[in-house]
Amino acid sequence: MIMDCMKTADPQMIEMFRPFGLKMEEQGIPPIVINIFKCYFSRLLYGAQGKLPEDDLLPLTDHEVPEYDTLASYAEVGRQAMPHAVVIKLNGGLGTSMGLEKAKSLITVKDHMSFLDLILAQMRALREKHGKPIPLLFMNSFKTHLDTMLKVEGFDNGPGGMPLAFLQHRYPKILHKDLSPAVWPGNPELEWNPPGHGDLYTALVTSKVLRKLLERGYHYAFIANSDNLGAVMDERLLGYMVKEGAPFLMEVAGRTASDRKGGHLARLRTNGRMVLREIAQCLERDLDAFQDITKHRFFNTNSLWIDLRAMEKVFVANGMMPLDLILNPKTLDPRDPKSPAVIQIETAMGSAISAFESALAVKVPRTRFAPVKTTADLLVVMSDCYEVSPEKTVVPSPNREGSMPVVHLDSKFYKKIDDFTARFPQGAPSLIHCESLTVRGDVLFEAGVKATGKVHVINETGKQAVVREGTELSGEVRL
Repeated sequence: MIMDCMKTADPQMIEMFRPFGLKMEEQGIPPIVINIFKCYFSRLLYGAQGKLPEDDLLPLTDHEVPEYDTLASYAEVGRQAMPHAVVIKLNGGLGTSMGLEKAKSLITVKDHMSFLDLILAQMRALREKHGKPIPLLFMNSFKTHLDTMLKVEGFDNGPGGMPLAFLQHRYPKILHKDLSPAVWPGNPELEWNPPGHGDLYTALVTSKVLRKLLERGYHYAFIANSDNLGAVMDERLLGYMVKEGAPFLMEVAGRTASDRKGGHLARLRTNGRMVLREIAQCLERDLDAFQDITKHRFFNTNSLWIDLRAMEKVFVANGMMPLDLILNPKTLDPRDPKSPAVIQIETAMGSAISAFESALAVKVPRTRFAPVKTTADLLVVMSDCYEVSPEKTVVPSPNREGSMPVVHLDSKFYKKIDDFTARFPQGAPSLIHCESLTVRGDVLFEAGVKATGKVHVINETGKQAVVREGTELSGEVRL
């Protein structure tokens, strides 16, 4: 693929790319990463928008996507393959949407434990269960690496000598007005963007971690976001992948109304391979079809299983992992809407599914999908709707009936983690019998508050109101 990009490179493209190449070289970025960025830049220059039209896709059927509960017979094969498996956690997120300036995985989420605390506890429980020193690897970004490593320092990663982490690369931001490198002297760090978790494949190669894993007999990787506390190594999914000889397996879940903007799985009409389409790749005219959850019924949970030997072959054959281009329009300073408009070149790791002819997908239960993207998500996970299992997985409480409560918190007072924490100083209220909770205005919740049914708390006084200890909320409550 890199060679294909270079064949189309004309003198204008080469000249326009030169300052990007020099900027990346100055930062010590590996040549292979510079070439991959050059490939994507050339696609941008020649008009590629990274779009997947609806007419090019076929929806997946239930027959093509087996359910997790039907795969119990594969568990023994998975247990036998466990000594050859590794867990990789994507840990590059800062949680800027929640006002964070450090690794999102450091947020305290349950029983006084952070995401990282829970991940380490999960790995200890997994190793004890299988009696194998299964390695754990974090893919950190240049902004999360220090915080993460200080937290996990001293964690035993087994006798194989595998590092605990490897670094995601970074790409230069591109000015929208003339496609030149973005410059921001006041804060040069803002001139760069993470390339998305699709960089996983390149980072595994350039860090030499892939080669180390293969040389030590690790053939299979389970990869998931660090903020998805339901995503753990599973013997039946590993066994299904191994026994069926699949080079790539994606965990998907059934789309609901709240998932309609999440990336969905489909098939390409041209070659029948599975393909992942993110909303950024959707043409405006196709938005209704994209969000039709009865048509495109499976969304990507971003938990993947990969045969590392097959991955290496694809990477070597193409000079990169073939991934769909995602052009993400932003402002140079995310906190300053008046700063120059830029384009961020990104990729999603799930789009690699179309590079493997015999890739598979499995519909998993929601117990394997409990991500925390907002403070509203965090409140639900912190509440009694979830509990920590003996394996240190955060799972729905058996006392919870039906789907999880829908929570809306006033963004003016709850969007940032510090503001959120200050308004729930004793933790989350009881939501076990709550259908929905909406909070409008500035409200502080004391300990022991219970919400039942549909609850709408409103404070329009202009001053902070308090829900007192032990209060039981139901219906509309004006403070």
